[in-house]
Amino acid sequence: SDDDAVFDKEVTYRAEDIQPRITYGTNPGAGIAIDECIPTLDSIPEAERDGFLSQLDYMQFRPGQRLEGTPVDYCFLGACTNGRIEDFRAFASGVKGRKKAPGVVAWLVPGSWAVRQQIIDEGIDKILEQAGFELRLPSCSACLAMNPDKVPPGKLSISTSNRNFVGRQGPGARTILASPITVAASAVTGVITDPRRL
Repeated sequence: SDDDAVFDKEVTYRAEDIQPRITYGTNPGAGIAIDECIPTLDSIPEAERDGFLSQLDYMQFRPGQRLEGTPVDYCFLGACTNGRIEDFRAFASGVKGRKKAPGVVAWLVPGSWAVRQQIIDEGIDKILEQAGFELRLPSCSACLAMNPDKVPPGKLSISTSNRNFVGRQGPGARTILASPITVAASAVTGVITDPRRL
């Protein structure tokens, strides 16, 4: 901004005060802090209740439910939105010295060939391999279910993709959006996990 710019209000947010967030519904705005519960029905405006309940019905959740500790079937890191080198560094920091939880399917997809090469150059691929993960080739993969990488109906995916609409990761797939470090924590525990607990 120019030195003489005038603002109606200045707001300061401290990053350390913002808790990791996850979604519970079928749009990116349906989010909560990872240690919060899904809103209760009485906290939702009456005009929005049908839509709120419809989202929860699809996601197989209920009002007031706590999601932390919920088992996950799939963990997805990648594509163009969150498949950057910074995302892979964060993910690797969460899985280093740990092992992928048994039964969890993990798809780690760089956003480009340049990012994939940087992952290899920095040795991140070795950290991932030692933790039981496989670095995949750059693609849309499970971010958008227009290819073989589809989350099966009813399965729960915790994902760094940018959308969680109905069927986004596959017909009937349920998607929770989260940060790379939260996805990493969940991939090694097998349940939705606050990365600050690792």
